[in-house]
Amino acid sequence: MNRQEAFRIAIEAEIRSQNLYKALAKSFKNPESEQVFNQLVQYEELHESKMRELFAKEFPGVTLNLMDDLNMELRGVKLDDPQAVLEFAISREELAQNIYLKLAEQTPMGDTRQLLQRFAAEEANHKEVLFVELERIHGILQWYDPSELNGFMED
Repeated sequence: MNRQEAFRIAIEAEIRSQNLYKALAKSFKNPESEQVFNQLVQYEELHESKMRELFAKEFPGVTLNLMDDLNMELRGVKLDDPQAVLEFAISREELAQNIYLKLAEQTPMGDTRQLLQRFAAEEANHKEVLFVELERIHGILQWYDPSELNGFMED
């Protein structure tokens, strides 16, 4: 995977995570959970914005071609099982963390490398936040509404 491809994948992952967390904020009716997911949306939006800036700086004049369909691919994930959905979200954070670490390894020392390493650390933190939510759901299953995620299953 070249750097342009890595940037594209990272940006698409951030957009997908935003979409997932927006849906989870609606789905988990607990105000604390909703606040957590909305905060994650804001972090992912910031990551996307910064990654777009880095892409433009590194590849001036190059058009960033994102996939046409950036809806979450939840096929195989049991949408009626909040644990399965959160575990899927955790796997998405791990993917983003790994992409940022790979990009950082390929980047000369400096501000950009530090930013990528910080993003990797933030994705690890997001994963921990999701683990806390996973623990919390054992007492709040009645606030989970899988119908909020149905739009992600359409072809």
